[in-house]
Amino acid sequence: MVNATIHGDWPWQAGTGGPRDGAAHPSRIAVMLTPLTVALAVAALALAAWCGHAAYRDQPTKDWHFIGMGVVTALALVQLVVGTVQLARGEEPADGTVVFVSYLVGILCCMPATGMLSLGERTRWGSLSVVAGAVVLAVLQVRLYDIWEGNGV
Repeated sequence: MVNATIHGDWPWQAGTGGPRDGAAHPSRIAVMLTPLTVALAVAALALAAWCGHAAYRDQPTKDWHFIGMGVVTALALVQLVVGTVQLARGEEPADGTVVFVSYLVGILCCMPATGMLSLGERTRWGSLSVVAGAVVLAVLQVRLYDIWEGNGV
């Protein structure tokens, strides 16, 4: 197995023709985008549930919520870097590069904008604005996946 990997035959391509037979390697970065997209969507939905609970208890966003927004933003930054590396390697999204990059930038800006709204409204409505922003971010993840894979409308 190690010898085959060194020479370019990957285990998932056994018997189907490896790179020496002209078959393309699946990009390790392209494979990484899907788990990162899922992780970011789950983190955003968890943040939405957490801030929704705070709004239910009639509380504004607290420092811990802002730390959660920072974690989601950091994941979005990683996603932006991974997407940019994919494009630099010559890979292309199915629905266009401009749309893909626009979604990556929009996703990165979503939580900071939501955090600023939340700071301006120090009531339960500030927490609800974070809920709305986090749900929008999760939906943007689904759309980003569709843009990359070509499943979009």
